[in-house]
Amino acid sequence: MKKLISCVFLSAVLMVATAAPGLAKGKNDPVHAGCVVSNGWADATSLPTDQVVNFMITDSTGTSGWVLGFTTDGTWGVSVPAQNGPTTYQFVSETWGPNGSKYTVFASC
Repeated sequence: MKKLISCVFLSAVLMVATAAPGLAKGKNDPVHAGCVVSNGWADATSLPTDQVVNFMITDSTGTSGWVLGFTTDGTWGVSVPAQNGPTTYQFVSETWGPNGSKYTVFASC
């Protein structure tokens, strides 16, 4: 009987320990997707396939973005303009909040 109780207790501890890192993620923590920019093209992999993907560009002039849509295979490529100083490209979730200022980042490069 002690072995059974010990096994049940150990199983419960392991379940909590493995779930804790996922529960600790914040709303804007990046998903484990990849992003590469090369020759005027931003490519992302491992994007979610069950929600809308938007694209954001942030440079010295501010942030702009647009809706891409859904991806069936988790990849997306976007033609990007010439960089205007330090530039960040982000594949993000549907936006919410004032002027769409809040979103979850899936991939950033």
